[in-house]
Amino acid sequence: MASAKDSSAMDEELRRVTALVEESQRRDDPALQETALQDSLAYLMKLPKSSHFFCNEKRQILAVNALQMFAFPPTPELDWLKVAMGRHLSECFLCVKAYQKAKIPLISRFLELGFDKENVDEFMHLLNAWDIERLIAGLEPSAAKCREARAAGKVVDGKSIQSCFNALYECLYVPHLIKESAPLSAAFHAVFLGVQAGGRFLRLSKEIVPAMISFLFFRGEPELVRWAEKSMASLDKKVSETDFDPCTRRAYHDVVERYLLAAQTRTAEDVTFFWKAMRRVLSSLQKSVILNHCCGNSSGASRSHEDNVVKMAWLDLQAFPACFPVLLPVFGTLFGSLGGDVWSVSTPFIPTSILDIVFGSAGTIAFENCLREVATQNVKAIELLNWVQPYVESLTGSNKLKCSEILTTRFLGKYQDPVQFGTTNTGLRSQCLLTGLHILNNLLDFGQLDANGILFRANNNSVDKLMRREARKVAESYRSLIVETAIDNNTDSTVGAAARDVLAACIITDSVSTADESELMTDEILTASIMKQRDITQTVLASADDEAAVAELGVSGDGASLLCFGQGMWEILKQKIPYNDIEFAKFIIKSIGKSKVYLAETLEGMSMPSVVPGGQSNPSMRLISLKLKKFNTLSTKIDGVLMAIADILQHISDFNADKLQNELLSDEQIVETLLCLSLSAHAGLSRCSLEIVKQAYDASGRLECLRGLFGSNPARLLAAYVATIKHTGAVSRLFGLGPVPRLVRTTMDVVVLLFDSRDGYVATHNSTIPDADVRTATHGFWTAVWRALSYVFRRTLTWARAYPKDVMVDYMRDVLDLCSSLFDNIQLLEQALTSTSVAVGLQSISPSKPTTTGLDILSMLIEPLREMCPWLRLSDTALLTVCVRLVCEILSRFAKAKVDVPKDIFRKLEKLSQQTEHHYTSLTDGQCYDLVIALSMFDEQTVEESKRESPDSTSNEVIVKKERESPFDDVHAKAVKVSDKGKGGLDAWLEKGRSKESVAKKEVYDLESDEESSLVKEFEKAEKAKAMQRIDAMYNKIKAEEEPSPKPSLLNARRQEIAEQRQKKTAVATSNDVIHPPRPAGFRVAAIGPSSSRSASTSRPVSGESTTVSSDESSAGESDDDIDSLFSLSKHHRPVPKPVAAAQIAPQPLKVSASLAAARRRQFGPPPTMSEKERAERNMRARLRVSMDPLYHRILRWDYHSDKELPSDELGSDLNNYKAVPNKFSSAVEYNAIFEPLLMLECVQNILKTKEERTDKPFRLSVTNRVSCDEYIDVYASVEAKILPEIKVGDMDVVVISYVPEDQEVEAGPTPVGQDRPARWPDKRYLNCMAKIKEIKRSNQSGLADVVLRCLPKPDMARQLVPRTELSALRVMSVTTIEREYSSLQGLPYYDLCDQILHAKPASSIRADAAKIRKTQSTYNVNAPQAGAIIAAMESTGFTLIQGPPGTGKTKTILGIIGATLTTTKSRGIPIQIPGHRQSAQQPTAATVEPKRILVCAPSNAAVDELVLRLKGGIWNSSGETFFPKIVRLGRSDIINPAVRDLTLEEQVDAQVNKFEQDNKTKNGNGKDGGNLREQLNKVLADRASIDREIALTEDAGVREKLRGQRDLLNAKKAALGQRLDEERDRHAVVVRTNEIERRNIQTKILTNAEVMCATLSGAGHDLLASLSMTFETVIIDEAAQCVELSALIPLKYGCIRCAMVGDPNQLPPTVLSQTASKFQYEQSLFVRMQRNFPSSVHLLSIQYRMHPQISQFPSAQFYDSRLIDGDGMASRTEAEWHSAADIFGPYRFFNVHSREQQSKTTHSYYNKMEAHCAVALYRKLSESFPELDLEGRVGIVTPYKKQLQELRNAFRSALGNAGMHGIDFNTIDGFQGQEKDIIILSCVRAQAAGGAGGSVKGVGFLADIRRMNVALTRAKSSLWIIGNMQSLVVNDVWRKLIEDAQKRGLVSVFDGGQFKTFDALAPVVPQKRHHNQA
Repeated sequence: MASAKDSSAMDEELRRVTALVEESQRRDDPALQETALQDSLAYLMKLPKSSHFFCNEKRQILAVNALQMFAFPPTPELDWLKVAMGRHLSECFLCVKAYQKAKIPLISRFLELGFDKENVDEFMHLLNAWDIERLIAGLEPSAAKCREARAAGKVVDGKSIQSCFNALYECLYVPHLIKESAPLSAAFHAVFLGVQAGGRFLRLSKEIVPAMISFLFFRGEPELVRWAEKSMASLDKKVSETDFDPCTRRAYHDVVERYLLAAQTRTAEDVTFFWKAMRRVLSSLQKSVILNHCCGNSSGASRSHEDNVVKMAWLDLQAFPACFPVLLPVFGTLFGSLGGDVWSVSTPFIPTSILDIVFGSAGTIAFENCLREVATQNVKAIELLNWVQPYVESLTGSNKLKCSEILTTRFLGKYQDPVQFGTTNTGLRSQCLLTGLHILNNLLDFGQLDANGILFRANNNSVDKLMRREARKVAESYRSLIVETAIDNNTDSTVGAAARDVLAACIITDSVSTADESELMTDEILTASIMKQRDITQTVLASADDEAAVAELGVSGDGASLLCFGQGMWEILKQKIPYNDIEFAKFIIKSIGKSKVYLAETLEGMSMPSVVPGGQSNPSMRLISLKLKKFNTLSTKIDGVLMAIADILQHISDFNADKLQNELLSDEQIVETLLCLSLSAHAGLSRCSLEIVKQAYDASGRLECLRGLFGSNPARLLAAYVATIKHTGAVSRLFGLGPVPRLVRTTMDVVVLLFDSRDGYVATHNSTIPDADVRTATHGFWTAVWRALSYVFRRTLTWARAYPKDVMVDYMRDVLDLCSSLFDNIQLLEQALTSTSVAVGLQSISPSKPTTTGLDILSMLIEPLREMCPWLRLSDTALLTVCVRLVCEILSRFAKAKVDVPKDIFRKLEKLSQQTEHHYTSLTDGQCYDLVIALSMFDEQTVEESKRESPDSTSNEVIVKKERESPFDDVHAKAVKVSDKGKGGLDAWLEKGRSKESVAKKEVYDLESDEESSLVKEFEKAEKAKAMQRIDAMYNKIKAEEEPSPKPSLLNARRQEIAEQRQKKTAVATSNDVIHPPRPAGFRVAAIGPSSSRSASTSRPVSGESTTVSSDESSAGESDDDIDSLFSLSKHHRPVPKPVAAAQIAPQPLKVSASLAAARRRQFGPPPTMSEKERAERNMRARLRVSMDPLYHRILRWDYHSDKELPSDELGSDLNNYKAVPNKFSSAVEYNAIFEPLLMLECVQNILKTKEERTDKPFRLSVTNRVSCDEYIDVYASVEAKILPEIKVGDMDVVVISYVPEDQEVEAGPTPVGQDRPARWPDKRYLNCMAKIKEIKRSNQSGLADVVLRCLPKPDMARQLVPRTELSALRVMSVTTIEREYSSLQGLPYYDLCDQILHAKPASSIRADAAKIRKTQSTYNVNAPQAGAIIAAMESTGFTLIQGPPGTGKTKTILGIIGATLTTTKSRGIPIQIPGHRQSAQQPTAATVEPKRILVCAPSNAAVDELVLRLKGGIWNSSGETFFPKIVRLGRSDIINPAVRDLTLEEQVDAQVNKFEQDNKTKNGNGKDGGNLREQLNKVLADRASIDREIALTEDAGVREKLRGQRDLLNAKKAALGQRLDEERDRHAVVVRTNEIERRNIQTKILTNAEVMCATLSGAGHDLLASLSMTFETVIIDEAAQCVELSALIPLKYGCIRCAMVGDPNQLPPTVLSQTASKFQYEQSLFVRMQRNFPSSVHLLSIQYRMHPQISQFPSAQFYDSRLIDGDGMASRTEAEWHSAADIFGPYRFFNVHSREQQSKTTHSYYNKMEAHCAVALYRKLSESFPELDLEGRVGIVTPYKKQLQELRNAFRSALGNAGMHGIDFNTIDGFQGQEKDIIILSCVRAQAAGGAGGSVKGVGFLADIRRMNVALTRAKSSLWIIGNMQSLVVNDVWRKLIEDAQKRGLVSVFDGGQFKTFDALAPVVPQKRHHNQA
């Protein structure tokens, strides 16, 4: 404890005394100084002996202060101090250093305190004397030992003299003491030399000591000099300021001072010795040490500026030319150490001084003599030239250029000429050559390296450019010498390397200069300084009369004159480059690759302004003209540089292919450079760089080149391409479009190599990337591409200013195609990166459950999405459509994966979708809404926060977005989180929106509030829960819309929709109603097309809305006219439509009950009205966006092998889940719940029917890939393209896919030898599942087509769906109609006619007055009932039912309705927009009204074609004139009547597209024949192979050389053909895409301009109509009683408010396959259901014009209550010549045949041979009775059974032969509906066997259906002859009535034994009875 206290006390005492000493040194106070001295001694005396004084920094202060004792007379204290200090200095070398360094500052300190210099000198003398005495005492004992050993010829033992080492070290630290004392010098020399005796070396630690400097200058002591030289050489670093301590500085200055003192007597030997030693010293010192301590800047009082070592050297160089060999290396050291700073300490000498001295008249001789003399001694050790390179490096600017030129003239000129130089010493010339090359290399070094190792411009001012150009000229003067030296392999390697460095510098200088000047030129063009000249006023220009003045004002710098290009060197290089020298080729290519010359471009591809003739008088035009002239000159020079590079590459491409592949292209840097160059906008450079790869891999095109590189090393190619992307796709903002188009196309090729479904890397490796390096490179590729795309999206708007529109459009289409291709492969990439083997469960990877890797690769799309936003201002319809789709798909994927998206992206997209004044775009309403749908899938709260942060919604503050330096920077924007409950699709979209006020007033408007809940309960009994929810939501929105400000945003509306949708789902769940989840993106997406736009009349900015635009938004809003045609920009003040209000979003499918409405009004007040237009647009979108996912979720889970008539899933297998169709429905939910199960029954029956018929054949599929998508698996497979027409599968088909293991192949059947495994029919033994075909792509490669199938397999089947698995597939059915019926069913709540459909309520019957009837009759040439029907259809809304019995003119009535609809002025007129064109607000209203159009449908193609045929002949307009409407027939051309095929959409589009293509060919030439080019290329390759064989066989060198020349020519031809093939491929791709876009535009135009659209009911659901958002107010459905109700809904979804259903319920019903569904009234048509509810609303066409009155009599009475009357004169009009034999061939007759029916054992169909014989006899008798009668096409023979139809054909063929059958129409009753013939022979078939006893009577089968009976009886015009068995038919009441009627009218005959007899009309007909088991 005591010791610790003592230590603490000592520390405290030390601090006190130290402070006292420091204070005494600051103050001139003797008393204080004396006290400090005493206290210092007192403290030091207290220390233990082991505590040293000087090596401790704290104690050192006191010890140094105590040294003052030496100034006093001897005292005990001084004696003690000497003893103590001597002990410490002898023990510790650190104390020695500290002590000696501390002594030197004492002098200046004492002088500062006022002591006399003499006293100070005396004090220091005493101190030094004590040191000398002490050192002698320490050295002498050891010195004696060393002398003795030396005398004895021995080496002293180091250990024996170890005690003197500290003294020896101290002597080295103060070498001046050695000179002062002879005894000390003797002792030191004895020990110093003794220690090193025997070859030993006194090695100190690697630090400098003063003796090292001093001993170098001890001229008479070589041992000391050698030790100093060796010690200096052993220093591991240069001496720093710290190391150059006072003792070392003293040693240095001592030797300089001695040298200066001897100036008068100095000799050349003195100079040589001194500077040789000084050079060693200077070379060991840091730059700062030389400048601060060796150039006259020392602070010591004894120093002056005379000791400036630099000036000393200059003076000696002038005075002693003979000393050049020593002095010039000294200058080399100075130049190398000081660099440019040497000139600041050289005054008055300047940079040229050394040249004047050395190469002056006297100096030249001395210098050259020295060169020759030194060269003869040792060529490689020559130092006389080593000063040149550092000298040049020390220079800048014009000094550097001037001096370098002088030097190169010597070293590369004179000294290379033996005559001029006066020596033949090649070594010397080589050394001079090396020196000259170093000068040039240094002179040409103007660049700086970026992070990627690419040189870029260091300075951009004209002076630096001029210097670079002049430097390049200097090098060009020696081009031959440089190139030959660089190429000559015999040249000294050092010289050759230097020459290659200079050559590389020349290449780089030319390349960098070219890239820089191109960049500056492009930048000036892009910034439109040429176009606008904004900064130069007319006043100033008016005074600029000469070109120089104009140039000074606006044309700064002449790029053409400043660009560096040594054409001669490039020419020599091209000639001299050695064949097959791969290393030299690498050197050249890498040199080229060190610049960004591939970014340079000429003016060839840009749009430049033209100068108006005579415009030179205008100063602005004069300036533009001058600039254009200079730019054209510069462009030409740039082209020259690029072409020179291309020539070099072309020469390299002629190298041996194996060498190129194995040696050159194995270098990743080479591959990277060549890829960059191949992307150049310069066609020649691009072609020649790619030609090297083509030659290496014998490829003919770009894709083959990449495939070759990829195949040899995928990871290397990808890594190189990633670097290429960074160099070319994310460059300085100043560069132009340049390589970007080729970059995009090449990247698409790389995507193909990676992700092609058939032979891509991923597909061929079982959907994995097993190689870790390839995985890493692929991830890098993905990242680099999307970052480059960010740059591309951002820069495109700027590029659009300077490039032609067609170029930009093609390029932008490529960009969007690339984005789409990448996006489509996201999940495949995720799967490949996360799976190393196919065993990984792929179903776990889905968009909604991404892996960490998946999130990473998906996040790469955030920045491109931000930069893509300005592209939504595109005015090109096709581009905009793809862009919107891509943005929406990305947002959807983000939402599913819960990716955090920056808020600013939401703000941009919401503003763009709102169409505000500052964010006007060409987006259609549908596209705006697609954006809103996508945005609404994200979390509401965070998006609302982003809205509050938006400058448009908070303040006028402008957000300035700093442009990122590189698109490779990280994204730091705040992100929006995705809601777990976010969803998309129709259901979510259809909910109501609400404004901020509705949110704020939740207690009033929120359905969750207590008050609202009670209100709902109050009316619960009166309304269904579903209706209540919808009504509440509607009123919430309507009430919210009453608030004047602020306007609810579209996104807010969407938010409210989601909330209310959840409430609706809850309510639906409680009522056991089923609502399907929303449809995910990507499944059965409708064809993309333009959508209708908002009305121009509503185009006004919203009041109160902020007009401030953030900079990131306005950045895309440039106003330049030259880009206006490509982008819609905000500053043009075009008419701006108001934002789509939330009321336009939320549908209102149900009416409001009066009681509830009253209650609502009491609580909330009256709601505002909603316009018809708003409601129509809102509901239209709802109807067209129906998710098909629930449908396929059920179908694809079904068991194909189930034979049950019910669906094989749990929901459909319970018969209790099915209900009969009622006459009315209470809600759309009930409607859905009843119809959807019945639709599924029909779907199942379709499958069973296909299985039974087996009309399709199985086919083989080869799996190439698979991707999981939530629950689904998308299987990518290939199929032979040639079998597609045979198997007839399409993208609307469902197939069953089966996997047959190899071990079951034998059971399945043998495979013939040499053939592939055949496709197998589905079998329960094999694994199988149902699959929906998503897409079929035809491919030209390998004759295969790509098929994408979506399935929901069970786990065991899923495990087999891996790449390279062979599957069998069989078409099951087309789901076109089912899908469209399902879509209509789900969209019904949003139909305008929803209420009328639910309640089966047609429009009230309108009875027109007689005058209107007569006018309509006259106008449309119709009868009164037809006129009444036309009037009713025109003047009512809703459904008009028109019943048209046979022959009553249904078609004519339909034509009248069409004519009236199209030509009357009364129409609702919804304003629409033709895609790609926008109406202005100033245009008249009439111009903005949608052209009237009508949709005409029927269940069958035949019925539709009949209508089209009649329309084609013209109709009557409202003036009674013939009118030919524009007609479009939708449907497949191959199944449409040839007479109307020219009106099909397909034929009309093809006609116009063919004309467009032909016009393009005429305009652009027929182009290159790709096939012909390929043939030429193949021939060249064959010829080359032949020559190669000849070369290998010949031994004649001359012949071989000649053959090689021919081979070179063939290679050149091959290169040219390959380039043309590439160009042809790219051109063809552009043409195909352009034609496809034009096809869509033509298609859109045709559809938009059509007035009458005709289609089957199913065809009316075509995606085209949905994608165009076309509206049809009026729809006509013909044969409306012949279609199921769901089919009738399909055409009504296009905004129909008026539907005329024309049909006859008394004729055939709809065809329904499922008998179970029929039992539940599924076969009932909507027409029939409405007729049952409101029979009085049916308009009957009561006048028939087909049948003879005798024929129509019974049908009219039986089926139409005798309301069907005959037209005027029908008896005479239908009179026929065979009526003269009325007993048999009258108009109407029943032939009773005693026969027996039979039943087919296979089809179970009935037939009756006797009736067939009767029909033959009847026809033959008619022919014989009237031989002159031409019956061809006038006779129809019908029967209800297909087997009887076959029997009839056979009977007629047997009797009449094939020729006799010609002209007779055989058909079933069902097949004959809608047709008519003069004569109809009806065979009833059903006939019971006579004589049965007991049992009940069997029915008449099909004949019992009175609708079928009605059809059969009403097909004839002149004669109807019925053949049947009366006894069997009378069992049916209607047939009994028919027979009794015929009997009464005497129109019954008997056929018996081939004879026709008159029937006894009075004989009663008795029904026959028979047992159930009778045949």
